[in-house]
Amino acid sequence: MRYLNFIIIVFFILITSCEEEFVPDEATSEEQIVVEGYIEDGPEAAPPYVFLTRTASFFSEFSPNQLEGLFISGAEVFVKTGETEFQLTELCLADLPAELQETAAEFLGFNPDSLAVNICVYIDLSFEIPVEQGRQYDLRIEAEGKTLTATTLIPPVVPMDSCYFTTAPSADSLAELRCFISDPSAQTDYYRYFTSVEDQPFYPGFNSIIDDAFFNGLSFEFPVPRGQLRTQELDPATFGYFVKGDSIRVKFGNIDQAQYDFWNTLEYNAQSQGPFASYTRVASNIEGGIGIWGGISYTLKGMRVEVR
Repeated sequence: MRYLNFIIIVFFILITSCEEEFVPDEATSEEQIVVEGYIEDGPEAAPPYVFLTRTASFFSEFSPNQLEGLFISGAEVFVKTGETEFQLTELCLADLPAELQETAAEFLGFNPDSLAVNICVYIDLSFEIPVEQGRQYDLRIEAEGKTLTATTLIPPVVPMDSCYFTTAPSADSLAELRCFISDPSAQTDYYRYFTSVEDQPFYPGFNSIIDDAFFNGLSFEFPVPRGQLRTQELDPATFGYFVKGDSIRVKFGNIDQAQYDFWNTLEYNAQSQGPFASYTRVASNIEGGIGIWGGISYTLKGMRVEVR
């Protein structure tokens, strides 16, 4: 055992002695357009929408005004399905009456605290785009002299069978949520989930995605940790648990592989911290820029946190 410990110590000394400090070169960083857009099929689904921003320098310091300047206005955004192409409408929160701004932010999944920034979105306000499972949707963006494209589809939904709660080991007032699902064998499925507590916005879990590589065609039980903002400080004693007596909702959906790859790499990087962490390039399905254009079909289940 002492010999093994010695080998480990020598290994880390060699690694750190060979490390070179990496300082990003601001002059060589190319500004890119970042796309985040979704098309949903499910209860209370938002209409198809797209956010457009610019990448920022590694050395940037952000104020609300600087953050607002990252949003791209004046673009033309189109979604084509079948032979018909639809243009999305640009809408900024500052254009709405004050009493509607918080409602709009929550509808799009934003923390109302972010209203200090004039968030702009391109959205199908008229609900003209037909939203159907199994259908393909092509995105085209004309912005700042560039053309960006992407393609997604809305996969068939696989609903949760049932859920139940168990008392958390850390406190009697907390509970863990566990659910069942029957995964179909005829297709490869990619899943993502969100939770909402007491009518708050839906937040994804820290590990919000999974594929069926290990349980294709099986019925199985799995934990559903409570989602929360990534900027919120984590408490190890309560992380992932729900408070008994609260009313919650679970949004459990199917996504395509491109969106799975995007979130898989993004969440891996978000959790890989420390001096020996490795960086993984975030996957993107945007041609001409970076980001994600993703379809999702989902079921919505509401319940009260009770252990029986």
